Amino acid sequence: MEQLEGFIIKGKEHLVCWLKKSLYGFKQALRQWYKKFDSFMIEHGYDRTTSDHCLFVKKFFDGEFIILLLYVDDMLIVGHDTSKIDKLKKELSKSFEIKDLGPTSQILGIKISRDKTNGKLCLSQKSYIEKVLDKLNMGKAKPMSSSLGRFTDAYMAGDVDSRKITSRYLITFSGRVMSWQPRLQKCVALSTTEAEYITITKASKELLWMKKFLQELGPQQERYLLYYDSQSVIHLSKNPTFHSRSKHIGVRYHWICDALETKNFCLEKIHIDENGSNMMTKPIPIEKLQFCRKQAGLVEPLT
Repeated sequence: MEQLEGFIIKGKEHLVCWLKKSLYGFKQALRQWYKKFDSFMIEHGYDRTTSDHCLFVKKFFDGEFIILLLYVDDMLIVGHDTSKIDKLKKELSKSFEIKDLGPTSQILGIKISRDKTNGKLCLSQKSYIEKVLDKLNMGKAKPMSSSLGRFTDAYMAGDVDSRKITSRYLITFSGRVMSWQPRLQKCVALSTTEAEYITITKASKELLWMKKFLQELGPQQERYLLYYDSQSVIHLSKNPTFHSRSKHIGVRYHWICDALETKNFCLEKIHIDENGSNMMTKPIPIEKLQFCRKQAGLVEPLT
């Protein structure tokens, strides 16, 4: 670090300061903070999950557990026993300067609402969406039906510049969306089958990570299902025959064949009208949008 103004030693202006500890704002500070926090959690009996190194879990003999999620310097603590949570807070306050904000109401722009009567926990990004609309000068826009809704189908080379197609998927757990992604593919597909084959491989990788993540938290289930609306892609995934129309597809995308063979998850056909991921990339009529919204577990905000 360069010598601070007012503390420069005459005749030694070319020298720099040797840091004995990290300072806030330096690029090494975040890494040092995480290492210190990680060692603290390990010393207190918490396990760092391999699926997410910022998630720490401690399971007790009585079946109770505590989950702590770290995001930079913000923490979320989840558990059934408030006394165990309070004990963790006291231990944290002995080693770090923390501020207890009580029950979480908002984090990272996500509003958290609790409906204890019906046993529901709802997440809302209404404020964030309104800010985006205001930024695009659409804050006062009104919804209206569009005739484009009737022309819905998969299309090739959707991006006019790169001629790439957009992949999308939804991953749900207990009827609620846990992960979703609409993203432009990194390569130009030569057929709809190839484009969808790449999509299903990406979705299966995310599903496998989610499976591992949930198993580390505790929930176990026998089957993990992956639904897709293309029969040709399902046949290619389950029976990767070698022929001229598919032999050029990158080897990395054939990973799904091994995953199905080892029974990491199951692949099944779903009708295109029941595919909730269509709302992320296609212009669809309001009735179909409402169906997709319900399938994703999206509801009206709590009053």
